[in-house]
Order: sequence, then structure tokens, then C-alpha cells
Amino acid sequence: MNPQPHHRDPETFSLFGLRVGRKTEIIALAAFTLSIGGLVVQAVNLVRGAVVQVFPSDQIVISSTNKLGRRYVEEQNRVAFIAAMDYVNTGDVGYNAVIRQERILVSAGGRPIEHRWYEFGSSDIDDTGALVFKRDSEARPFPINAGSAVSHETLFTPWEIDCAENDTACDPRANYWKWDAFLQTMKATPELTVTTTGVVYGGRTITATCVVRLRPWEIDVLEKVGWLAPACIDTSTGGPVQRKGPEKTAQP
Repeated sequence: MNPQPHHRDPETFSLFGLRVGRKTEIIALAAFTLSIGGLVVQAVNLVRGAVVQVFPSDQIVISSTNKLGRRYVEEQNRVAFIAAMDYVNTGDVGYNAVIRQERILVSAGGRPIEHRWYEFGSSDIDDTGALVFKRDSEARPFPINAGSAVSHETLFTPWEIDCAENDTACDPRANYWKWDAFLQTMKATPELTVTTTGVVYGGRTITATCVVRLRPWEIDVLEKVGWLAPACIDTSTGGPVQRKGPEKTAQP
């Protein structure tokens, strides 16, 4: 007896060994595929979360605390820094972030000092040509929503180092750089490496680094005027360096 030939239903097709109805089940299959794809995208975004980046500052304001009017009683004249802090969050919608602290690390002549955020505001020149920092608010945590950017200027200030009780090599006031000593360092080694840091709520830190290379006339301005806003070069770009000429720097 000859076996009967197997006739396949023309209304179905095979997918990975399964028979799928062409008219009705293809719709359910498409919905199932889309749902799986959506779950995969959600899982990727969940792992990726907020994607926050801080950009290197285009320029750094270097000033003595005397010129800024931020010298406190019985405190010696010291160096202060103001930097533009520019952030972007490229995370997917709903994945926002909060910056809980900002820091700036400046290294020159083999000496690193770290300052922390103090005030938000804007640096400017008043009618007399003096440097002023217009305070907007005290430094405080702020959100960066997904798909958005946030920019502001931050005035930084030194904080004492929490030295161990028996650590005689640790100087709790090492971050307080006297203005005269800073000027002497610039004359000997006229380059500063500046690293700005944002601490994201949750423990992650983001950083950006640029380099300030002071020319002789800029050091003269620092010494005579008491402040300067030199360009800070993002060395990671590899592009041409655009530097400001002396005519754009405040004169006494």
C-alpha cells in the first residue's frame, strides 16, 4: 500500500519549525516580535540610564580673593578659580540625573590643589574695569533632564583636607594657595592642567580636562591687575588652538 502524499495547508507557512497561519497568526506574530523588540530596547536603556557628560571649560577665570572681594577676616590673599560648567544628558526620555557636587583640580609646578563649588553666578567687568562675580545662588544640587543641557559659572573655594591624626606629612590647608606663591609658580612654570568634575547622584563622577598655557604678558597682567581669564585648551580635540590677544584682556 503506497503512503498518501502529505499535503501542506496553503494558508500556513513554516517559521522555525512552527506552522503559522497566514491570515490571522501573522498579526499575532508581528505583535509578539514588536513586544520582544520593545523589551530589549527598555532593557538596554535601563542598563544605560542617564548618560551625562561635562565639557572642558573654554576659559578659566584666575583671580586673587582680594580682587573678588572674597577675602575673609584674618585670611591671607589667595588664588581663586571660576569655571564654566557645561553638561549634557544624552540618555533616553525619563532617564534624568542630578549633579550633587562640583570640583576643580588645578595642577601647576608639581602642586595639585582641589577646590569645591561655592557659588553659582556670572563673572563680568564693572564700569571701572574691575572683576566682579554676580552671585545667583549658593552652590546646590541641580537636575539634568534627559535630552537637555545645563550651563552655569561656578566660583570654587578651597576646603581643608581631612588628614589622619598621626599623618604628619599631610597638610590640612594644602588646597589654600597664597596669591604671591601662585604668581611665583606661574613665572617658573606657566602652565596649569585643569580638571573639572561633576559628581552625579548615585556615586558616579564625570570629568573634563583642559590646559592653560600662560604667556609672559598674561603673567604680567596677573601680577599687575590681580586677575585674568585665559583660554583653557581642550587637548583631546587635536584641532588648532585659538588664543586671545592682549587687547582682549582687562587692563588696570
